[in-house]
Amino acid sequence: MKKQSMFLITIVALILLLTVGYALYTDTLTIKGTANAFGTFDMQFSEASILEQVGSLEASAIISDDKKSLDINVPKLEYPGAYVLISVKVINKGSIPAMLTDVESVGLDTDPTVKVSYEGLEELKNISLVNNDIQTFNIKIIWDKTSQQSSKDVTFTIKLNYKQAV
Repeated sequence: MKKQSMFLITIVALILLLTVGYALYTDTLTIKGTANAFGTFDMQFSEASILEQVGSLEASAIISDDKKSLDINVPKLEYPGAYVLISVKVINKGSIPAMLTDVESVGLDTDPTVKVSYEGLEELKNISLVNNDIQTFNIKIIWDKTSQQSSKDVTFTIKLNYKQAV
């Protein structure tokens, strides 16, 4: 009987040990909670002004009502090499830092004799803007010097694309 009792106690101890071991390795942890992130992403054109007109009159740069795009109109460039220079300011009105990724233009393909360049814009692509930071660059619209075709009614819209800065 002594052997049987010892065997029974050993089996019970072994089962108890296996149960405790299994419970230690199969423990479940449940976490419940809510995370809220608040912020605004709001890049805007704040100012656009004609700096210089050479061989052009009445050019305009008008910021849209939502301040997300800039409408540029050059009624006439008088001769090859004539140009308009526009100064542009963009401001971060949001609380999320932003970084310029690229420039979109719509309607620029209507006159192949006109070339548009962005002075100082490429350097801004690696700069993070926080709330109320301002970036400034120039847009130059020029009638190609080698063109023999006349140029008038150049109208296009630009939009700057930004991403959240890391």
